[in-house]
Amino acid sequence: MATSLSTSSETKVSEQMMEFLLSELVLYVKDSCAPSTSTTTTNSNKSSDRGGGESKEDNNNNDEEALTVAAEMAAAKLERIGFAVGYRLTERLAQFKTWNAVPNQDAAAAVAAQQLEAVKFLCKEVWMNLFGKQIDKLQTNHRGVFVLKDLNLQWLTRFPSGTEQARVTAIRLLAYPCGLIRGCLSNLGIPAVVSCDFLADGQNMAACSFNIKVK
Repeated sequence: MATSLSTSSETKVSEQMMEFLLSELVLYVKDSCAPSTSTTTTNSNKSSDRGGGESKEDNNNNDEEALTVAAEMAAAKLERIGFAVGYRLTERLAQFKTWNAVPNQDAAAAVAAQQLEAVKFLCKEVWMNLFGKQIDKLQTNHRGVFVLKDLNLQWLTRFPSGTEQARVTAIRLLAYPCGLIRGCLSNLGIPAVVSCDFLADGQNMAACSFNIKVK
C-alpha cells in the first residue's frame, strides 16, 4: 500500500535561534561602529604636543565623545536593519489584506482611520508573526500618536533586572524593533518616528512600550 508523506512549505525558526541571532547582531553592530584606536592615539598625540596640564582631561573628554558618537551610530545602524526587515515582512503579510474604507468621512477622519487600522495590523498580524502573540495594549490620542505596550517582550525575557550592563544592552537591542515598527508603517504608507521606553523603571526588562508619532 503506497503512502504519501505530507510536507509543509512553511519554514520555522526556533525562538532561541532568533534570540541568539539578535544578540550576535547587536555585538556585530557595536564592534563595527566602535571608534578606531588610531583616532584615540591621534587625539592623545595632539594633547601631548600642546604640553598642557589638561592633556589627561582632554583625552578623557575626547574618548567619551567618541564613545557617544559610536553608540549613536550603532543604534542608527541597528534601527536601519530593523526597518528593512519590517518593510519586507509587512510586504509579505499585507499582500492579500483588504483595507476597508469607511464612506462619508472627511479627509482628517479618513486619515486617522487609516492610521489606526495600520497600527492595529501591526499590533495583531505583524506582532503575531514575530512573537506568537498580539501586542498587550494599544493607546492613541487619535491625532497621530500611538503607544504600544508589550509587557513581556520575548527578546528581552532573558535579561536580568537591576543591572546597568543589562539595561544598556537592552537599550541597544530595542533599536531593532523600533526599526521594525517604522519599516512596517512605512510600507503601509505611514511615515513615523518610533522610540521606546521601559515600563516599571526598567526593573522588568521585558516590559516596554513603543511610542509612535506619525509625521
